[in-house]
Amino acid sequence: SIVKKYGGFLWLDPGEKETQRHSLAVMLDVVKRYDVDGIHIDDYFYPYKEKDSSGNMIEFPDDRSYGAYRAAGGKMSRDNWRRANVDGFVQDVYEGIHKIKPWVKFGISPFGIYRPGYPSSIKAGMDQYADLYADPLKWLQKGWCDYMAPQLYWKINPAAQSYPVLLRWWVEQNIKKRHLWIGNYTSRTDPAEMGSATWPSSEIADQVRVTRDQPGATGNIHFSMRALMHNADGVSDRLATLYAERALVPASPWLGSTRPKRPNLRPTGEGTSGQTSFFWGPGGNGDSLRWVCVYVQRAGKWTADLISAEQSTISVPGKPDAVVITAIDRTGNESDPMAWPAKYRITRD
Repeated sequence: SIVKKYGGFLWLDPGEKETQRHSLAVMLDVVKRYDVDGIHIDDYFYPYKEKDSSGNMIEFPDDRSYGAYRAAGGKMSRDNWRRANVDGFVQDVYEGIHKIKPWVKFGISPFGIYRPGYPSSIKAGMDQYADLYADPLKWLQKGWCDYMAPQLYWKINPAAQSYPVLLRWWVEQNIKKRHLWIGNYTSRTDPAEMGSATWPSSEIADQVRVTRDQPGATGNIHFSMRALMHNADGVSDRLATLYAERALVPASPWLGSTRPKRPNLRPTGEGTSGQTSFFWGPGGNGDSLRWVCVYVQRAGKWTADLISAEQSTISVPGKPDAVVITAIDRTGNESDPMAWPAKYRITRD
């Protein structure tokens, strides 16, 4: 059987070809049948190490699959073979997704410390390379992901496992300039999840600011939603000031860099309840659009919002001084703006 009992769980053995084929088929079936923006893998590759009742480490039971590999002439050590199994699967997922839908992103959120000693000031932490047989540095530098979200689940201080030090290291390794959307342990603010071992919500807000100040990092991903729903230590209130406006997902030029054509925009007259309505349309029939960004000016101030590209009309409260729209395609490329009145027409630098 390709299913192995390890610790308290049942696992599909990553060394079995059938495991790899089945898991890949499930992911690609989702991509084929559903309009998803991305496929995400968390930090589980080979399982986290389990110990027996005496405290001894239990070896993952893959004698059969490794034995078959060796019998067929394979020369790699078991550890290298395990890493090669994960490497090949990650590459297959990345390439398989983009053969079906080139705009669907593939992302991974590995353990935030690559290995102890990377960088040199990070002395402690699990060695995912040796324990999980995961090599996220290789995947990032090979370009086998569209974004990586290393779980930087440590405070800004102290230096032994420092958020900004780890952040800077991941940015420096990102030679293909993929997206780095850092994973934040927002649940550490929540006593319902952490008991007394909580952080102040200011720590999470400060981590977001540190990320924004680091060139090469382009966003944050917060774990988990429960802390935000509980507004633990006012964390949702703090983050609301940092996320005051909706934002575009950064473009992924390696998936396609051709910008959509400038969209069309014309008013339909006064809408209901004191609103002004507009029709908009794509500037080119070949554009595969995802969003329309709507910029509205009142009394010299601009606000921005996003609507689905499937929505054919735009309604804004009252009578604005100006409305400007851009079209955003599936890979995040933004068109030149179209404005009403026409005197506000702008050409992108």
